[in-house]
Amino acid sequence: MTTLLRRLVALFICSFAVSCLSVGGAPLWPTPAPPRSVVLASANGTGDDEIVRGLPLCVAARSWSAGELGRSVLYHYRREGRTLRVGYFVYWTTERPWGDNALSYTVVPALLIDAFYSHFFFLFPGAQRIVHGPGDIEGARVVYEQGDDGRWTPVSAVADDGLHHEGPLAPEDFVDAEGRVVLMTDVWSHQLGARGARASVERHKGKVVCFGGDSLEPMTAEVAQNFRLGSQSDPRRAPPAWKLGAPPVRVAAGDL
Repeated sequence: MTTLLRRLVALFICSFAVSCLSVGGAPLWPTPAPPRSVVLASANGTGDDEIVRGLPLCVAARSWSAGELGRSVLYHYRREGRTLRVGYFVYWTTERPWGDNALSYTVVPALLIDAFYSHFFFLFPGAQRIVHGPGDIEGARVVYEQGDDGRWTPVSAVADDGLHHEGPLAPEDFVDAEGRVVLMTDVWSHQLGARGARASVERHKGKVVCFGGDSLEPMTAEVAQNFRLGSQSDPRRAPPAWKLGAPPVRVAAGDL
C-alpha cells in the first residue's frame, strides 16, 4: 500500500508540474474576417477560395455536449479540373465528457476524465491540452464535382467516428434537402462522422449551425502552428481534413 501511495503521489506531482507549464494564454481561433493575404488554403495555387466560401457547410449535433462551437470553420483545398477536394477544420472551445451520454449519467467516470484529461483538478490545463493542444479541433474531407451547369455538388465525405476511426459518409446522410453539406457529431469528443445528419437536421432544425462566406476561412501557417495541427505531410490533429490526396470513397446509404 505504501508503494502504491508513493506512486500515486509521484504521478500527482508530475501531472501538476506539467500542467503548470501549460498554464498561459491560449491562442484564439479565428473569427469571421476578410480573406487573408498569406494562406495555406490552396494546394496548387489556383485561387478558388471564393468557390469554397460559396459552398455552405453546416455542423449539427444529435444531442448537447460541452464546448462552444467556433464562429468560423477553416479549410484548405485542392482542385483538379471539375473535382474539388476540401478539408474542413471545426473548432470547439473544450473537450469535456459532459452531455447527453452514458459517462455523464454515471457521473464518476465523467468526473475522473474531466479532472485529469480535460482540466487537471478542474483548474489547470489537463492531459488533452498537453498531448494535443488548445481547444478541440475535428476534421472532415468533402469532395465536390462540377456539373455542366457550373454548379458544385458534394459527392463524398470522410470523417472520424467516436472511436477516432476514419470512415465514409453517404450523400444521403451528409447532404440536406437544400444541397448543403451537414456534418454531425453525436459524441462528447465532437468527431464529425455521425451518420443520419440529414434526417436529424430535418427533425431538429435548431441544432445546426451553418458557415459560409467570411465564416469559412482559409487555414494559415500561424493557426496550424498555434493549435499544433500539423500539416498535410504530418497530420497531428483533424487528420481526415489534411488528407486531400486520399482517393475519394463513394458509398450509398445502403452500403454502410
